[in-house]
Amino acid sequence: MKVSNILATRLARRTNNKGLTLIELLVVLVILIALAGILIPQLPNMLVRTHAAAGSTNITEVNKRIQEFEQVYFKHPANLDNLVDDGGTDLKHTFVQGGAELTVVALTADTADALVDAGIDNVAALDDDPDHATFANYSTPPTPTGVATGLNVARVTSAAVARLLRPGAVLNDVYVAFGVGQASEIIGRTANEAGYHFGEGPGENPEDVYSRFIAVYKVLDATDGALGRAEFVGVLSIHDDELANGSDHVAEFFETNEL
Repeated sequence: MKVSNILATRLARRTNNKGLTLIELLVVLVILIALAGILIPQLPNMLVRTHAAAGSTNITEVNKRIQEFEQVYFKHPANLDNLVDDGGTDLKHTFVQGGAELTVVALTADTADALVDAGIDNVAALDDDPDHATFANYSTPPTPTGVATGLNVARVTSAAVARLLRPGAVLNDVYVAFGVGQASEIIGRTANEAGYHFGEGPGENPEDVYSRFIAVYKVLDATDGALGRAEFVGVLSIHDDELANGSDHVAEFFETNEL
């Protein structure tokens, strides 16, 4: 008798364990579609917010690491990335962006000496056709290039420096920029890994465009001529049409979060 009751109970449970009804499935689908309609339009804004927050934080961190290096070693890090074609007169346009705010300048004897006296006596050459524009962009091993007269390097326009770093920058001041990449001397000393930022739209993937930060140095004053020692000015990020500082990223974050 007891066995029969147990079997009857089990059969009843099996009978009651049915799957979802069609109505229930439709309700679930409607809920999922509604959630997708809410979340999918937010994905671009989420990407922009993440880009802005990470960019602002990492610019500050790279800036600190360079300053710490100078305080510890009494020089600035060598083996920064040269953003100009080897022996050429153009930026590596296939993957280095920056719009019109990054140009090219040939170092004079005095401006080259200013960099060398600051400790930047060589720079790292980037491959013309790298496996990865940001994370695998050197030959093996990386090829250092001595900083000397005639070396073509990236120049940040005075207008960009005035907008982003130094309001007092004047037209004929000369500011040069180098990428803070994995070959830099700060790696293993004041930083474990070179910082990077990621784009916020199509075509700005770090695989396709150079996404390291750049260190900007003043090498010539419009009034006094070449500096005896290059002066570190700050760190910027590269975008497809312009350069950006930490404040730009913070402003972008808040603009994206406006209600």
